[in-house]
Amino acid sequence: MRAFSYLFAAAAAVSLSSVSIAAAPVDPSIINEFAKPHQLVRLEDGRRINLFCMGSGDRTVLFDAGGSDWSVVWALVQPVIASKAKACSYDRAGLGYSDSSPAPRTPVSIVDDAHALISTALKGPVILVGHSLGGFHAKLHAALYPNDVEGLVLVDPAEDRWWDRTRAATRKKYGARLAARSELLDESFFARLEARYRDCVTAARTADLDPKSTAYRRCSDPPRPQLGAEIATERARLQVKATYQEAQASEIANSVYAGKGGDEAYSDLFKPGAVGSKPVIVLTHGRYDANDPVDSLGQFQSLALHRQTAALSSKGVQRVVPDTGHYIELDAPDAVISAIEEVLSAVDRAARPTRARSASAGR
Repeated sequence: MRAFSYLFAAAAAVSLSSVSIAAAPVDPSIINEFAKPHQLVRLEDGRRINLFCMGSGDRTVLFDAGGSDWSVVWALVQPVIASKAKACSYDRAGLGYSDSSPAPRTPVSIVDDAHALISTALKGPVILVGHSLGGFHAKLHAALYPNDVEGLVLVDPAEDRWWDRTRAATRKKYGARLAARSELLDESFFARLEARYRDCVTAARTADLDPKSTAYRRCSDPPRPQLGAEIATERARLQVKATYQEAQASEIANSVYAGKGGDEAYSDLFKPGAVGSKPVIVLTHGRYDANDPVDSLGQFQSLALHRQTAALSSKGVQRVVPDTGHYIELDAPDAVISAIEEVLSAVDRAARPTRARSASAGR
């Protein structure tokens, strides 16, 4: 059941006392800057996408959050990267400060919005950093719009064809019965999750949710104490509204896990070496219950899938970040920062021969 509980953390029972809170190397006043809109980039259809950029440099890093989340989740990472490159985060349609979209929030529609944002506001290729569902979107973006992407950092990314890609190995290691039970649990969990968020939309359309209610806790992303009180207050202000609930529900209902309609296309897109030699780093959470067979099985699958995703590049790397849950960027922001710095350095090294040839030709 790990596939879906990690895709949308709001659905899982989270004990905050079990989360290791990393010290943030970021001034709280800078963190609080994430709790308001910034540049509202207008797309061709008139919708506005919130884009928050800081820093400068030859390279641009663009951050995408996980399911039910938005740019605030990068507040411990983005400001540090801004000392080395132009660092930008954005809010997907209907989440954070971006306008909602009338179209279903499918992976392709989300990637198309990001492509339009890059073309309109950033004017050049970027290093994409995506967490969870945003990690899958980043991978899909690199496959569909390769000229947009110089490198990838995927933070505990959601994955396509979860069981098709791991079923044989999982059965071999854990036995057919446990593998089958886990696969069936995943299917029933997603159906319940989709129904839950449909109910959340219905409730929020009647009136804003009560932040103190059980319904609100079931319909929203849980608190992130690492981000401080101001962001927590802003989350509660936005997550009670129908706009947020509708966007969240649409992303869930149309996510990479929602059906098998895209599986053949994903199989064609995500072959080993599909992104050439572009630098790719995939980070996997390290914390799981080794005494729980289902949790252990889920971790085994996560590692297998993330290794396969790293193999999209001839220079792909997958690594486990010890003592972290799904939100690696909050539990261990330094690990994410280091991975981004590695990709920035690799992109710069790859560009040097091209610059040298250009300079030589100009003599």
